[in-house]
Parts: sequence; C-alpha cells; structure tokens
Amino acid sequence: MSFPDHYGVNFTKTTHEKAEGPTLPENNKPPAGQHFNVVVTGAGKGLGYAISIAYAKAGATGICISSRTQSDLDALSTDLKRINPNLTILSQRCDTSDPKSVAALATATTETFGTHLDVVVANAGIISKYIENEVNPKTGKVQARRLPEGVIEDEDYLRVTSVNYLGVYYTAKYFVPGLVGRQNQSSIRAFIAITSLAGHFPVSTFTPIAYNVSKIAVNRLIECMANDHAADSLLAFSVHPGEVITPQTEGHSNESGDDWEKLLQTDVGLVGGFCTWLTHTRKEWLSGRYLSVHWDVNELEAKKEEIVEKDALKFRMVV
Repeated sequence: MSFPDHYGVNFTKTTHEKAEGPTLPENNKPPAGQHFNVVVTGAGKGLGYAISIAYAKAGATGICISSRTQSDLDALSTDLKRINPNLTILSQRCDTSDPKSVAALATATTETFGTHLDVVVANAGIISKYIENEVNPKTGKVQARRLPEGVIEDEDYLRVTSVNYLGVYYTAKYFVPGLVGRQNQSSIRAFIAITSLAGHFPVSTFTPIAYNVSKIAVNRLIECMANDHAADSLLAFSVHPGEVITPQTEGHSNESGDDWEKLLQTDVGLVGGFCTWLTHTRKEWLSGRYLSVHWDVNELEAKKEEIVEKDALKFRMVV
C-alpha cells in the first residue's frame, strides 16, 4: 500500500522489515557488569513478548513483564530464562487501564530492582471489536468480520482509548518518578510508548477512530513528556512497531490478497531490536519524536542535524 509522504513511511531511503545489523538485540548489550532493568507492559503476547525477548537477548539484567493473563506471563518467563538463566524477572498481572493496578506494578518494580530503572516500554494496546457477519455498506456483501468505521459503528471506543491512551498515561504517571528520581543511577532513563502509523490517519476506513485518536494522543503525550521532563534527563519516544501479525491483527484479513494481508509483512522481532538500539545509548536528539522501526538507523543518524534543526518528526497543524 502507498501512503502520503507526510506519514513519514519513507523518511529514510532504506527501510527494513526485520531486525538486522545495528538493530539486532545482540549488538546492543550494556557494558559488562552494568545493571540494566526494563519494564514492558502488555508483554504476554505479540509485540510485548517480542520486545521482552529482545531485551533479554540484549543483556538486560532485570525485566518486569506485565499482562492481564498469568499463563502468558508464565510462558514468557520460561522463554526469558532459556535466553538468560541469570535474568531477574518480575512477572505481575496488570490492567494498564486501572491506575491502582499500574501503581501496584510500579511499587513492585521498585521493591524488586531498587532505584536502578533504565527503560519503560508502554506497549499494552487493543483495537475495537469486529463487526461480524454483517453487510459491508460499501460492497453490499456479507463479511465474516470487519473493523468498525466512523463514529456510529464503533461501540468499543471507551475500552480502546482507556487501554491505548490512558494506559500509557498511567504507566508514565507511576513509572516516570522511578526513571527520573535522584537515586536512580541509570544513564538511559527512557520511556517508550508503542504508537502506530494509524496516528496519522484522518479517516477510519482502515483502522477505527478509537484506535487512530488514541495513538495520536499518545504521540502528543510523548512530546509533552520530553519537553516537561528534559531537565530531569528523561528521554521519551513514540515508536511505530511496523505492520505485524499479532493476536490483535491476525483476524484483520478476510481473504487472500486483500490489503491487510499485503500490509502485515513486518517481522515481529523488528520492534524489539529497534527498541534495544534506541536505548543502547542516550539519544536526546530523538526524544519527543515519532519514530518508525522501518527506518534505517544509520541513515536516521545521518539526518541528526536536519532533524534537530527542523524539529522534525513531530505533529503540527499546517497553516
């Protein structure tokens, strides 16, 4: 599929669908003997699972994984231990749309890892429930399932925005104090929100309004965090994870060769590898910006002066 240039899909000439070279987790290890602790929400499946695995491969010494499903966390813990038997794992159920649940997770993280916290990845996210076995008003055909379009059809708006936007806000509210606290010895202090290309969409013909709106809200939240807490050495990033087949997206395609099948081609491991590159060293010049895992990071670094001079990769109104 083709998208307008201002969506930033081709911001670098070279793009990637899988982790390679500088985005391979194994190439982003912390210095020997250095603690490196990571938090990943929505870690049980899909992107969160892949991000957790990537940080284990990158040499994290401690990782907090959370999900609403304990069995998923148990399976992930087993896989993480296979990668690094010495990895300290905090596994705890958490509903990121519930501030009390997130606050409890933050408290448990401090109790487990003390004051050394390096990276928090707010990944938990959902999309609106399908409309099933109804006539598509555009084609006149009955579809097994389709995503809702417009403001009338989406009955799932509150649930989606509660998880996708408020969930990121609550994660920031309760974890940023640990990232910027004076006792924290981390040099990284990074908060990553998993956003989406859908944050650019001004229509809901591809992804529902609740999803689009929640993702652009996350992008602005990250910009505010980067600006408001720059003096506290906080780095904040919005990361588009690519077009990945996950439990959230595997039902989007209705027939072979449709737009969703053509689009969902990104390897699920790319987002984890990109995150390990992003947080391997402090990248102040990217803080507060929208980033895509597809971009070639060497070409991205070559654009550093241009990005800073133009204050690029942020959302503005054209006047």
